[in-house]
Amino acid sequence: MRLKYLTADHIRRAVELFIAEAWPDLDSSRPRFNPGILAEATTAEEVFALFEQKPAGEGPQCARHSLRLGSSRYPFMKLVVQEYLVEEEYFFSVDTHDDLDVRPSQPDFKEWMALKAANRELKDRIEAAWQAAGLPTHEDLRELAQDLAAVGPKGADRGRRLLVVDDDSDVAQGLGALLESKGYEVELAHDGRQVLDRLDCDPLPDLVILDYAMPLLNGQEVLERMRAMPRTRNVPVLLATASTIDLAHMRRISGLLRKPYPAEVLFAMVGRLLEA
Repeated sequence: MRLKYLTADHIRRAVELFIAEAWPDLDSSRPRFNPGILAEATTAEEVFALFEQKPAGEGPQCARHSLRLGSSRYPFMKLVVQEYLVEEEYFFSVDTHDDLDVRPSQPDFKEWMALKAANRELKDRIEAAWQAAGLPTHEDLRELAQDLAAVGPKGADRGRRLLVVDDDSDVAQGLGALLESKGYEVELAHDGRQVLDRLDCDPLPDLVILDYAMPLLNGQEVLERMRAMPRTRNVPVLLATASTIDLAHMRRISGLLRKPYPAEVLFAMVGRLLEA
């Protein structure tokens, strides 16, 4: 949705639907955020003033506004309203905020994985409720990206193969369409195990665009396994994340994209890494 059409009522409705799904029993538990705080806002900008803002960084930036609403099982989930890929186009999404690096050797690993699975199911329900209510979600992002790729200028056949990895299938498909329009061959994967299975097959991709926060195996675990195998040790990896991560543990990445990013930044970085 274009920013000029996004209203305070859209955001209030998104908060209302989030709380209805995340806090189904309001008699016994309450969200930490009081939605009544938003009642007097008359514009989206006034609502965003109450949200957390994405820290400023270098280079072109996309706006990201987040509000921690939590759930009855996990207090850290967030509603996110962000500009993504296309300037001035905003989309609603849920950040489960459960990307802690809990390893199988740790005692609560099974419980943590069960919680992450439940969070993912809740995220899907909330975003489906938003879509049904006519609010812009990543499904709209995918359709917009595919439309732009279909009508925009076509890139030359570059003969380079990209593996695009994102646990959000709509985002992955949107990215794939935009990159294909630039002349790249694109394959998609949605979790770490799919990535490793694909990398067992020929031909290897020329570049992996790897999401950090994924189910089953996160980006760090995928990277560790890639670098441990002679076959994939030198495959370039462009890591994409909205999380705060310790880059000391990610030394073998070729580049880093901070989500949300404009499409032009993605194209420029992909081009540079492939040339290198």
